[in-house]
Amino acid sequence: MNRDQTPEQATRDILDNQLPLIEAEMDSGRLTVDNIDVFCEKSVFNIAQTRRILQAGIEMGLNVNFHGDELHPMGAAEVGSFVTEAG
Repeated sequence: MNRDQTPEQATRDILDNQLPLIEAEMDSGRLTVDNIDVFCEKSVFNIAQTRRILQAGIEMGLNVNFHGDELHPMGAAEVGSFVTEAG
């Protein structure tokens, strides 16, 4: 996420642009990616945005890694339960 983007704009960019490019590179064999990693934190990605990004990664066959509640309590444990159910 760059400083000129809101978290929602960054989420849309990841979902609409970055992940499709990564998936195309993976499909072509030019890139190997194992995990998707999201920082669920105040002023970065909220729980809903984190879920959307992680779900897209799961759909691409990626393993999930996320960070939450490291600086501010946000209830990120519910993201962990989502990942467990989705995986």
